[in-house]
Amino acid sequence: MCKTPLFPILRYTCFQRKYSALFVKGILLEIGNVMDQKTRVELIRKGNECFNKGEIDIAEKIFVKTEYKDGITRIADYWFFDKKQPLIAVKYYRMVGRKDKVDEIYARMMYAFGRLIGKIPEPKVSLPPLKVSPKLKIIAEEILRDAEAAERS
Repeated sequence: MCKTPLFPILRYTCFQRKYSALFVKGILLEIGNVMDQKTRVELIRKGNECFNKGEIDIAEKIFVKTEYKDGITRIADYWFFDKKQPLIAVKYYRMVGRKDKVDEIYARMMYAFGRLIGKIPEPKVSLPPLKVSPKLKIIAEEILRDAEAAERS
């Protein structure tokens, strides 16, 4: 039995992988045959080419249509790391089942929200004392003495 997904996943395959149904926000838009393996491989190659050329929107549609998890993960990484858009990346990480990335994004959001409302204090950074080589220390002291002597004259 085929169940509608709770989250608006774009493509959902059911009926023992004989038919593919396209759902957008729980609304059935299209039912068709599942693509054969050869067509899927060709589309994935085309999607990889588009992604490498920087045509992210075309690659995104191809990866979602073919349900290529590695490609969808790369799209999510693009939105998360390159474009700094974690809310868009969450959608793609959920499609591929990357709960660790979704949890990381939610943890960052909660930290930012806590900082915004003042519940989480700003972290205080304490650095260990620096170890300076004796030769470097002598040279630095000479430079400071020369600079002070130049100011006096």
